[in-house]
Amino acid sequence: MHELLLFASVPEHQHHELLQQLAGLTAMQPRHRLERHLVFKAHRPPGRADTRVGGSQELQGSEVQRLSKMLTGVLFYTKVVGPVAESDFGAPPFSISTPQGYDFDSQPWRLEFRDIPEAGTRTPVTARLMANASLPQGDVIPPMDAWGYSFVTEYVVEGDVFIYNDIVLFLHRVLNFPADNHDPRVPRRSLPPLEKMSLLDQSGSYVLQAAVTVQDGSNQETMKIATQQLFNLKDQLKTAVKLEPADRLSLDTRVK
Repeated sequence: MHELLLFASVPEHQHHELLQQLAGLTAMQPRHRLERHLVFKAHRPPGRADTRVGGSQELQGSEVQRLSKMLTGVLFYTKVVGPVAESDFGAPPFSISTPQGYDFDSQPWRLEFRDIPEAGTRTPVTARLMANASLPQGDVIPPMDAWGYSFVTEYVVEGDVFIYNDIVLFLHRVLNFPADNHDPRVPRRSLPPLEKMSLLDQSGSYVLQAAVTVQDGSNQETMKIATQQLFNLKDQLKTAVKLEPADRLSLDTRVK
């Protein structure tokens, strides 16, 4: 699959107004989203990834086939993403006595691979190869280690999602975890109160990401249609934000 993207920086003071504009454009209310993002770094030489992680934790065959060439070529950083709720932050660990707590062992995850964007002298949108795959719930260290990836860090993404035709609009910002006694070598099994999370961008700015997913990136007609959809959106929002392709190297996921 390929994804085609445009981005815009949104100052904090424009956030509420833009939410209203996007709600009017898409004829829907924003869907609030909180996600844990775990960053992993490839450490195994190319061609040696183990696609079996044992028993019920074996990844689905079709997903393995789609990802194997990507994950066993050039070494990449990649992300493991899981949805969370506001109530998970500051909640005690799940147990029989605290059934409303955050249950790390039931936390769903998906592996998100994103290639470096394709090169072009005058690229009108950011285009890159992508793939997603479901991972076992809970502790993802064993399956990621089997792929040849080691944990680096984690953060939280908070924002709102809108759908406009084939375009997914995500107005979001990044939250960092507080400095505490947590072992930084492994993902957290519990989450601190949301108010103790800190903004990555201290100005409070948001990023608006507009994305279209194309199943067959080799189909030039489909890619052209997707690009035109993003152009049309850019024109519709030109008085509110300036949607532009990202700097290619800023989205470079290769391990140096």
